[in-house]
Amino acid sequence: MMLPISVLIPTRDSGALLPGHLRSLEAWIDLADEVVVVDSDSKDNTVELIREGLTHPRTRFLSHPPGLYQSWNFGIQNARAKYVYIATVGDSISRQGVEHLYEVAERLRSDVVISKPALVNEAGDPWPDDRWPIDEIVDQLKIKQPQLLTPSEQFLFAAVNTWGALLGSTASNLYRTDCLRQRPFPTEFGMAGDGAWGIENMFDVTMAVTPQRFSTFRHHEKPYPLAGYHVESLALKLFRLAQRVVARQRDLNPAVPGILAAVRWAELEPALDISGLAQDNLERLRRRKKPWILQPAAWRARLARGQARRKINQITRRVLAGGAS
Repeated sequence: MMLPISVLIPTRDSGALLPGHLRSLEAWIDLADEVVVVDSDSKDNTVELIREGLTHPRTRFLSHPPGLYQSWNFGIQNARAKYVYIATVGDSISRQGVEHLYEVAERLRSDVVISKPALVNEAGDPWPDDRWPIDEIVDQLKIKQPQLLTPSEQFLFAAVNTWGALLGSTASNLYRTDCLRQRPFPTEFGMAGDGAWGIENMFDVTMAVTPQRFSTFRHHEKPYPLAGYHVESLALKLFRLAQRVVARQRDLNPAVPGILAAVRWAELEPALDISGLAQDNLERLRRRKKPWILQPAAWRARLARGQARRKINQITRRVLAGGAS
C-alpha cells in the first residue's frame, strides 16, 4: 500500500555511499508517493547512479546550490505528499520503520515523530551507542509505547538539551510537510539546524516519541568541507535562541506563562545560563596551545559547569516527578 509520504534525498558528491543507500531504499521505496532528489552541484556520478539505480515511477530531480539546510528546505517546498521523510545518504530505515512512523503520526496527529537510530561506522558495523536527547526523554518519561509530549515536556527537554538535537537523526523521523513548509530549518547554526529547529518551534508544534529503533545513523567523513557549517560555542548559541523564543512567545502565546511556571523556568534559566557560559569558556580555553589540564581557569570552568548541570538535573527531576503538563 502506498503511503502519503514524499521521500526527499538531498545529495552532494555522494557517489561513494549511494550503492549501499539505494539498496537500503529498495526494501520500502514502493511505499512512497513520490521521490524528490535535490542535488547540490555534484561533481561525481551521484545523479547518474540515482537515475540508474532508483526504481520509482514518480521521481523528480531538482538542483539547488550547496547549503545543507537550504537544500532540505528547497526540497520540502517542492514536496507534494502529506508527510516528508528525509533520506540522507548513508543512513537507512526499515520498511517496518516507515510504516510505524506513519501510523504513529496519523494516530497521534503529530507534526513530528522522532525515534533513535542504531549507530554504525563508515563500514556499516555497530558503533558505540552515544547518549542522545531522545534517550533522556524515553528514560525519564519511562516511555514504552509511542506518545505525544506535553507542551511542558517538549519545552523542558528542548531547553535542557541544547548540547544535542532534540530531533536526533532526521533520517529516523517523519514530518508533516506543511509544518516544515511553514517552519523551515534554520540555516545559521552550522550543521545543527535541526537542533535549532526543535528549539525555535518548541511551543508551536506537536512532537511524538517512539521508543522503537528501526533505522541507522552512519558516522562517516562528509564529501564536502565542514568549515562552512562550523559554529563555535553551539550549546550557548542554542540556549540564547531558547531565551529569545521564550521572550517572544511569553506575550504572544497565552499558554507559555503556565508552561514556564510548570518547568520552574525562574530556577532553570539561571542554571542553564551558567552551564552554557562555563562550557563556552572551557571550549575557548581548550583552543589555547597550553593543555587545558594545566590551566586553573579551565578547572574553574569545569567546576562551574558541573555544579550548574547538577542543579539542572535536580530541577528536571522535580518537574517530571510533579508531572509536567
